[in-house]
Amino acid sequence: MTDQWVIPFYKKQFEWLRDVEEEMASYLQQSADKIEEQIGVTFESMLDIGAGVGSIARVLDARGIAMTTLELVPELVETARIRSPKSVDIHMGDFYTYTFSKQFDVVSYFDGFGIGTDNDQLTLLKRMKDWVKDDGSLLIDIYHPDYWRTMAAGQKMKIDNAERIYSFDEGNCRLVDSWWHAEHPEDIVAQSLRCYTIDEISAMCEKAQLTIVGIFPGGAMDFDKWAYIETAPLSSCLSYRIKVKKTT
Repeated sequence: MTDQWVIPFYKKQFEWLRDVEEEMASYLQQSADKIEEQIGVTFESMLDIGAGVGSIARVLDARGIAMTTLELVPELVETARIRSPKSVDIHMGDFYTYTFSKQFDVVSYFDGFGIGTDNDQLTLLKRMKDWVKDDGSLLIDIYHPDYWRTMAAGQKMKIDNAERIYSFDEGNCRLVDSWWHAEHPEDIVAQSLRCYTIDEISAMCEKAQLTIVGIFPGGAMDFDKWAYIETAPLSSCLSYRIKVKKTT
């Protein structure tokens, strides 16, 4: 079962941030390019879990990929249904309990892995393995502990109607991202996400009978220059993406 903070946090985040999807059109196309490049072969179907309002699903749908999404937060699901063509198969539910009657060439989880305990993450990996075809691939974004521990912790910023501050829970190796509305600083919502080294996530994948076959460093925020670096070194990126296959 998904942690209780998840729906309140993402609901508030959605309410407080302005809609920037049109402004992100070029970025979304680049993201879709990366997904296709990382998979490395032509694929026909994809399940994206934790899909939010379905932005990347719509881009890939327009490229002829049969897209299915799964999202927990009702407001995000409703927005996805309004914005998406009927060819995108949109589901609302908890990825720890939801079931699908078919398998997919690709199963992805972008920008969100780590919401639960280690056992929760292991359960999710096993479920993703069941959802993907035997010759298919998983793509999962993993938060890098070194970045959140040494570079992001303590950083505070304002975004639209919200303010946020990063911290790091060393004992549990979790990034903590706390948000509040500028007019109501006492009303704080926070997400807490487990960070994993490559060795840690590799060992977890092995327990799920999965094998990492590709690692792709993500970006990083340079807080001194207040500039985002699109691709940072693996040692200093905020997250890295793993491509995973079923162990044979």
